[in-house]
Amino acid sequence: MDSLEDAVRTRRDSSLDQLKQAIIAAKMPTTSIEEWRYSKIDELELNEYGPAVGTSDRKVLDSALFDIVNKFHPQAVTITSGNRGVEISREVPRGVVLEDFDPQDISHDFSGADIFYNLNALLSSPVTLIVKNDFDTDQPLMIVRYLDGDHKVVFPNLCIKVEAGTRVKVIEVLVSSDQAEILVVPVTKVYQESNSTCEYLLIEDLGARTQMIGHQISRLESEASFKSMSIVSGGSYARIFTTSTIAGAGARSNLNAAYFGNGDQVLDFRTLQEHSAKNGRSELYFKGAAADRAHLVYSGLIKVDKGATSTDAFQTNKNLVLSQGARADSVPNLDIQENDVRCSHASSVGPIDQEQSYYLESRGIDPESVQRLIVGGFFAEMAERSDIGGVKEVLFELAARKWEELR
Repeated sequence: MDSLEDAVRTRRDSSLDQLKQAIIAAKMPTTSIEEWRYSKIDELELNEYGPAVGTSDRKVLDSALFDIVNKFHPQAVTITSGNRGVEISREVPRGVVLEDFDPQDISHDFSGADIFYNLNALLSSPVTLIVKNDFDTDQPLMIVRYLDGDHKVVFPNLCIKVEAGTRVKVIEVLVSSDQAEILVVPVTKVYQESNSTCEYLLIEDLGARTQMIGHQISRLESEASFKSMSIVSGGSYARIFTTSTIAGAGARSNLNAAYFGNGDQVLDFRTLQEHSAKNGRSELYFKGAAADRAHLVYSGLIKVDKGATSTDAFQTNKNLVLSQGARADSVPNLDIQENDVRCSHASSVGPIDQEQSYYLESRGIDPESVQRLIVGGFFAEMAERSDIGGVKEVLFELAARKWEELR
């Protein structure tokens, strides 16, 4: 880890000395640890990557998924990170404060912190959005990261603070070229004050040689409402650890993800729904499809702390396996410390339903078109779980692209 250690040691912030030393001394996790079971962490050599500052210019990269969502929101304020720093498409709207630091109330204690999270905290340049109650909610805010480089590690860091009584929609896009051999370590943190509403959409369209190890973190105070949708397409290895904490009474969290792996991709999702206050509700719905030799991983935990009475928490993971060489592992878990709760989890892994196939083929539809229709319907359901325009079209494009790559 010489290159990373050098970057840590040259950072001139004495308040981070303890964190620096912890990172330098830290050992890489292995698949012997439950949180990293089924992952590709044993194959990752951090010393092959050097820290990168900035990202590639927007004009040299292409993403059909971003183009779709961009057409639906032409008036959105778009914040693009590039080699020349942060570029903003138009004036920051009233009610939004754009900062380049990580506010203390967003950096709450995070039980899922690991070496990658800590490296991001140390080496990133955060983009922070503080959304106030006079913000006009007509258009979402969009953060676009164009990533490029050769054996570089990049640390996107997005902090969203939503003040009391405020509503906002945020779209984050991660894109890299097929030639980029980079490690992306993104961290997105959402902190919502009481009675606020936030909807978040991630579009991940990374190239075939990119690896990603990321965190999505949300913390909700009383009566706050959070809804997220992650659409994951690329990367040879893409991992997201999503944790959502019901920190205030009556808060509601709705976590969703749709992903399609092919080739030798490994798409790896770990989740934590943590309830530490009463009358909270969390719902998780993740759906993935795997073709060729792709491997899908899901491991999730619902945790209800003592005192979090009247909790409702639900967790569902569904996986469609389209090829003999593809596989999916699904491991849902419960940790309940209170009696007055309603909690459940469900998971499924399997091929296309033969009865559905027979029904469609008996009406003259060829087998390949039948598969495409069934997979399209599998993902179409997810479009109804987001209120951000363009999600349905992005999901259709994702499925169509993967089918073309299979031919």
